[in-house]
Amino acid sequence: MKKMVLLVGVLLSLVACASPAVGTAPAEAASPTAGPAPTEAASPTVGPTPAEASSAAEECPICEADANQYSGALDQQEIEGLLLALNDEYYAWAVYDQVIKDFGQIRPFVNIIQAEAKHIDSLLSLFRAYDVPIPDNPWVGSVPGFASVGEACAGGVEAEIANAALYDDLFATTERDDILTVFRSLQRASQEKHLPAFQRCAD
Repeated sequence: MKKMVLLVGVLLSLVACASPAVGTAPAEAASPTAGPAPTEAASPTVGPTPAEASSAAEECPICEADANQYSGALDQQEIEGLLLALNDEYYAWAVYDQVIKDFGQIRPFVNIIQAEAKHIDSLLSLFRAYDVPIPDNPWVGSVPGFASVGEACAGGVEAEIANAALYDDLFATTERDDILTVFRSLQRASQEKHLPAFQRCAD
């Protein structure tokens, strides 16, 4: 009987030595680095409210280009108008691209992002026509995501309203018919096509 008690005591001592220290979870002890849980990695980044997303587009990092080095036909106000328009279309494309990355190939984003690419091309044709240096899109990968598709659609509504209002201001920056024709076309697409699509999505 004494031998049995001693044997049990030895076994308990061995188990105690093999156990991890108090306060350290076994999984943590075995893991070389701490990382996000799989569900966290797969979740879209919680993003701004629609109003915050719209106000972010009011920033214009590409407008910091030095216009003094430009020797073409456009004046300072016309160059700034083109840069503001391109910045807004760049931003919209980047936001819709992020929504697609977060939630998949969902409508209306998969359709509208293609239209945004065409809008950008229309503006770039003006940059080339007047020899204005073309800036890269600084917004790609730099915009926060939305928490849900519904919030993304509401953000799209705000963005398209702001886009149309921007072109109202840009009409005063030039009297050149080719530039005004592009501005009017892009505003019309925003008001008549993109905005209604996002409104249906947000309802």
